Amino acid sequence: MPTTLEFYWDLASLDEGKRIEAAAQLISALCKFQAEMPATTSVATTEEELNRICAGDVAYGIKRLIKGLASPRDGARQGYSIALSELLARVPCISVKLVLDLLWRSTEATKQMKGQEQRDMRFGRIFGLMALVQSGIITRAGTTAVEMRKIVMELAAIGAKKSYLREISYVTLTSLVPMLGKFAFRDELITMFVAVALDKGAIETPDELLLAMRLRRAYPGYDWYSALPQWQGRHMLGAKNVGRLGSVLCEQSVEHPGLFSTWHPQLHRVWDEIFDLYFNRARADEVANAMPMEFELLWERVVENGLFAPGASQFRRYWGFLLLERLLPHLSEDTVPSMMTPNIVRAMSDNISVKGKSALAKVGMRTAERLSEVCESNTKVGLAVLTHLLNQKNTIQPVDAAKTNLRSMMANRIVAKLDSEAIVGYVTYLQQLFAAPRRVRSKSGVADAQTAVNVSDKSIEKQRAWAVDQMIRVARFGQLPITDELTGSVLRFVAAHAAFTVTGDTKKCSVVELRDAPVPELSAATRDYCALALVNLVGELNRHVSEPNRTASDAETRGLTGHARDGTAWPTAALALVLDTKRKRGMQVVLHGYEETQEPLTKLLAQLREMAQAAAGLEAAAAQRVHMLELLLGNLSVGAAFGANPQTQAEYLEVAAEVSECYTKLTQTSQESDSESDDEPELQPVEVLTDILISLFTRDSSILRRLCDQVFVPFAELMTARAMESIVGVLQAREGAGEDVVTEMDGLDAMDVDESDTEMADDNDAGIVDEELRRKIEEALGSNANGDDAASESGAEESFDDEQMTVFDDKLAEIFRQKKEQKTWARELKLSFVNFKLRVLDLADVFLTRQGDNALAIQLVTALVDLARTTNKDTRNRAVHERAVSILNGRLTKIPAGFDQTEALKLLEVVHERARRASDQRELEMLGGVAAFVGRAVLESGDAQASARVHELNAESVRDFLGRKASQIQVGFFRSAMAKQRAGLLTGLWTAAADAVAEFGRPQRAVNVYRQVQAYALADAVLATAPRVASELTDLDEFIALAQRVLRESCASLQETLVFAVSDANQNATGRLHIDGARVREIVQTVLQMVRRVAKVDVFRPVVAALKPTSEWTQAVQALEASDKLASPVVRNMSRSLANLSLLAEPKKGKKAI
Repeated sequence: MPTTLEFYWDLASLDEGKRIEAAAQLISALCKFQAEMPATTSVATTEEELNRICAGDVAYGIKRLIKGLASPRDGARQGYSIALSELLARVPCISVKLVLDLLWRSTEATKQMKGQEQRDMRFGRIFGLMALVQSGIITRAGTTAVEMRKIVMELAAIGAKKSYLREISYVTLTSLVPMLGKFAFRDELITMFVAVALDKGAIETPDELLLAMRLRRAYPGYDWYSALPQWQGRHMLGAKNVGRLGSVLCEQSVEHPGLFSTWHPQLHRVWDEIFDLYFNRARADEVANAMPMEFELLWERVVENGLFAPGASQFRRYWGFLLLERLLPHLSEDTVPSMMTPNIVRAMSDNISVKGKSALAKVGMRTAERLSEVCESNTKVGLAVLTHLLNQKNTIQPVDAAKTNLRSMMANRIVAKLDSEAIVGYVTYLQQLFAAPRRVRSKSGVADAQTAVNVSDKSIEKQRAWAVDQMIRVARFGQLPITDELTGSVLRFVAAHAAFTVTGDTKKCSVVELRDAPVPELSAATRDYCALALVNLVGELNRHVSEPNRTASDAETRGLTGHARDGTAWPTAALALVLDTKRKRGMQVVLHGYEETQEPLTKLLAQLREMAQAAAGLEAAAAQRVHMLELLLGNLSVGAAFGANPQTQAEYLEVAAEVSECYTKLTQTSQESDSESDDEPELQPVEVLTDILISLFTRDSSILRRLCDQVFVPFAELMTARAMESIVGVLQAREGAGEDVVTEMDGLDAMDVDESDTEMADDNDAGIVDEELRRKIEEALGSNANGDDAASESGAEESFDDEQMTVFDDKLAEIFRQKKEQKTWARELKLSFVNFKLRVLDLADVFLTRQGDNALAIQLVTALVDLARTTNKDTRNRAVHERAVSILNGRLTKIPAGFDQTEALKLLEVVHERARRASDQRELEMLGGVAAFVGRAVLESGDAQASARVHELNAESVRDFLGRKASQIQVGFFRSAMAKQRAGLLTGLWTAAADAVAEFGRPQRAVNVYRQVQAYALADAVLATAPRVASELTDLDEFIALAQRVLRESCASLQETLVFAVSDANQNATGRLHIDGARVREIVQTVLQMVRRVAKVDVFRPVVAALKPTSEWTQAVQALEASDKLASPVVRNMSRSLANLSLLAEPKKGKKAI
């Protein structure tokens, strides 16, 4: 009887400590028993030999430990495998053959077993093979190639059959790799590994990749080029294998998707090997000899464009964050550009919330937390990460926002740790990197001389472009503690390297930023990039508010938009650097076309300085207008100075001259504001400026388009009728006139619409184009086109030789290419016209926001309503329609005065007419808001005749709604007017509601029963304004009388409806009710709601108290209660309150009246 039985129980304990202690005691006891046996050199290969050579407890222990590997009880597999591995290692008389025979017999899975039992057997076999490998007995002398093949084939088979066992199977196979070198038949074993475990070199999973990498690393002398023909280069991570690596490491396969049916939350072990290769200094020689791809390339393909690719699953993004976390210990300012890539930043911003509870949100939050800690400890890394996190964003969301994402959280933490000194140091580092970019870099993630390689010229340009981008991003972020001096330093640095080249001794250069000569010299492409970056920087600084100047007067302490603290506009500073610099020998200006633009730019610079000086003596509003013109003129001048296209430069200079003229008119207007003339009045400054801004909307520069809205703001209050006509003219222009509009913006005054041009450009109208195509084909055919039709088929081919046919084919291809280009041009023109209108709509938005009470608002609203109608069903102009509707819904908050009453009433009539034929609910809501806006403006004007027309239009629309079946008006159309008009102006709507319920609330008066119910709903909507009327007005006699009339007419119509509903007349010939129970319930409920609304207001409560029931009323209510077809339990319950409405005037206990 074994004496070690008690040790086996604790081997299955869930407590790891108990398992290890039990295993140690068991192995110690068994070794003592074996030591008492006679010494022998024999090795047991069968069970009989095991019983003969080993002690009884040892033989029993080996059998029981192997059999227990398949037990699902608690931690039995772990405990038994540990004990087995240690026992095999200490008892030298056990052979591999014996262990395999016992393991195969104890863990055989048969078809008669249940699924769980088969799974237990597979796990038992896996754990047994792991114990066998870890014990090391495989390397003993008696191990044969057959036994090794048996182990490898079994592990590969288990991994292939069950995906959840693949990784542990291949980890066991990988553990065998170091042992292969101890066999005389090593190459045979490696060949077997490749054929069996690596599927003859077709590596498709990370498990196979890890095994292959370990094999190649351990045995580099093997012929791997023949063994793995699909993998090129000296290393599995070679640059030529990047595509295949991306599929393997991202675990995606189009041909075999079943390989990755099971997801695991941890990173695969192959990443340990990859990171060890790139970041372990001890393997620098291997990197130098094997020449794997650069780590940045691997990261870009696998992580950026794989795990974080747009549309990637949350499981892959989970792995991506784990990899990002693994990379953090090796993070530096040099590796930030390759790590903080766009897709990774997007994942931090768009996919993960700080308050998320998913596994992805948690791992993302943990990664962001550790990245923030790295950034806080290294300011250079922090600033580099910050600029990538924010990228094109100019704002940082607050930390306590309702939906805070990881990017906002990290940005706020990094900003909190930054000061001006750290930012200046980072900018200095970027300037040094620009002047002397890294000429060599390591192929691995560890800087090491052995793995350093020379970088290409393209890489140097990329480094310099990145440095410029980083400087500009730092300079424009308003949330960072940036001074005007730092912003000016960045601007001068970029401008100097874009404009000048210095040869010879640079230490004495008059431009400080050029004293450190760039090594190597800047290429033309880099200078052009700096010029473009400068233009963009100046554009971004247009909205930058300068630091307050505490030493100046109060008028100057608020800071200027687009200006430095000393009052200098940023465009002026950039232009002055080029024009004012005294150039010594060896210093040249390399700007494109500088010889032609120098003279006009010098005049513009003088003009800019004059404008800045003039603004200092003006009041705030006038000074703001001058400053905006200064910004516009400065941006045009910078675009002309640093532009690369001569035509664009000439256009900018031409527009700049127009802006200068506008400034001249502005100053003359302020000096001669009281002058009068009998001649036709000259163009006002705002009229000239409006035409300029509209013309700039046709340019490709997004900076100028954004600046136009900014410049227009202070001029909105000066708008004239002619200036408004320019905006309205564009909004009313038809799409076919797009080319003419662009032509007008280039300098013409008229915008003529040539419909024939539109027809030619239309893809659907092919008549004229076909004739043109016919003519061109005939020209291509030449004399052969004039033959008889009968002979055309038989002799066409004979009339051309091979050379002529080739020429004909070329001409025909050219004709169709031109035809295609015409269609493409037409489509692009239509798209450009849509974008042009959107930009002009921005001006309309600015005007209605700033000057909504201007008399010209009516004219602009008329154009917007017409634009919204004409683009409603046009899919190509959907953006224009949405923008126009958005403006009408959100900007009509102020009430204009002094407008033309006739024009306003005409607009109101159009709105009501279109509302009756509205295409959808959204359009009806928009028209309701416009009607409320215009109606209130007319009513508040005090014109009795015009006010009467407003009430008349409301009454007509109500009658149309209730009396015409095709009418699209809803009660919501009138609710807009009720909400936006002052309480004193609501008498017309109250009267219209009373008339509506009196006429259409009675049975068979409205076009249908639904419209009859809506008559009561309109009355209810009107009475819902009673609390506001009572609170805003003191004289309520008129409204009390109207409330009394509305309730009286409603009750009278309800009484007549109830009598009709219970009568035989309510049924048609088929027995169907005209007014069913549901409609009766709606009407009764609405009337009760009206009465309760009025009863809640103290001043109106007597009106409800006067609603005494009459005998006819009581009979109607009782008839309703007795009707089986109409009276539901809800209706009977409401009938109790309906019986005597005057009781509703008594306030309930615990509720306060209004």
